[in-house]
Amino acid sequence: METQTVRVPQLAFFGDTDLELKLPASWQVEVRKMPGADLPPLSDEGIREALRHPVGTPPLRELARGKREAVLIVDDIARPTPVERLWPFVVEELQAAGLRDKHIRIIIALGTHAAHSREDIRRKIGEEALRRFPIYNHNCYQHCSYVGTTAQGTPVEVNDEVLACDLRIGIGSVLPHPSMGFGGGPKIILPGVVSIATIRAHHTTLGQRLVQEGHGPSMRAGVAEGPLWQDIAAAAELAGLDFIVNSILNMRRGVVGLVAGHYKEAWRQGVRMARRVYATEPATDADIVITNGYGKGNEAMISAFAPYLDYGAPPEGRDVVAISMAPQGVVVHYLMGDFGPATWYDRPVRVRQLPSGIRRMILFNPYPEKSSLAFFRAEPAPILVTTWEEVLDRLLAWHPDGARVVVYPDLTMQYLAPKEEDQAMAAS
Repeated sequence: METQTVRVPQLAFFGDTDLELKLPASWQVEVRKMPGADLPPLSDEGIREALRHPVGTPPLRELARGKREAVLIVDDIARPTPVERLWPFVVEELQAAGLRDKHIRIIIALGTHAAHSREDIRRKIGEEALRRFPIYNHNCYQHCSYVGTTAQGTPVEVNDEVLACDLRIGIGSVLPHPSMGFGGGPKIILPGVVSIATIRAHHTTLGQRLVQEGHGPSMRAGVAEGPLWQDIAAAAELAGLDFIVNSILNMRRGVVGLVAGHYKEAWRQGVRMARRVYATEPATDADIVITNGYGKGNEAMISAFAPYLDYGAPPEGRDVVAISMAPQGVVVHYLMGDFGPATWYDRPVRVRQLPSGIRRMILFNPYPEKSSLAFFRAEPAPILVTTWEEVLDRLLAWHPDGARVVVYPDLTMQYLAPKEEDQAMAAS
């Protein structure tokens, strides 16, 4: 059989290479990249320029003058931000204000994700950072203190190490988020470095209430400043977040844009840039959809649930291949994760259904974890497959007369919205 080859990125922080997908040459295959997929990364001077001209705050070196201790709150390895690339420029600004390494600490904003090992930290933040600064995992179960309650009723308890510092800097990325619209900005505080009680109150109690009140349509990727985000922004104010450094990334995790400054104003600038880089018009004419999860590789299930599958789906539904390439395994998530059927009663979502546009789903994971299928808890259950050859065999059996295929290179970084819809959002 003659084949054609499609390449998608894989193994973020574990080599950052390409995965080759062989498909029949006779099939109609379209690759839908995000608009900024191949933008060139910023130079060192471009990063320095963004830091020296922040939005909504004085430059970082001015904020840092007279401060005792600074904390860099960085996102974890479940997010594609190249923190190793960014922190040296932040430290450069702090040093210009008179702070030294002994005055700086780093907190990994895990939210309810599992603690990082030294190897995780090395891959995410780098060997030099490990040698120069104390780096701590956030612990959502201990050592958090109450700082106030938001207008939505969320009690905010913040990591004590963060509160102990008098300069608080968040480092992350503005990326599409399935319920928050866009991540980055104040999200580094909630859920990043708050207690499990705060996270439950926000994610579960408030989230469910907002859905019941009819806010569900505003809680999806690409919709900025919805009610959940407003609650997060209020938490960041209570926590005293002073400054953010947020990147916008190309398809290879290169920093193609950088916003710095106030966690609302700079983030809004980042969202405008993010729309141009990530928003991808969905294909409406496909029998098979292949979704890759690269940037958030250990949360690749996000790509499987991207809300695009109803767009032009045939009456019988589409077949979907969701690619998950995570040598470190599926993320351990103490709020949303599965810890066995005996604990399902305590889950915010007890039953998951595949979107109506899906007929069958294949989960392609060369690092298989049968327990990961419990995340879906749907009928028909996804089929766990460990080789592309087996994926192709199944697709050929289901589509012996040919197929129209669309490939999305990374539906954890790009998001899908009809062109006119995204233009309207960008103008609002």
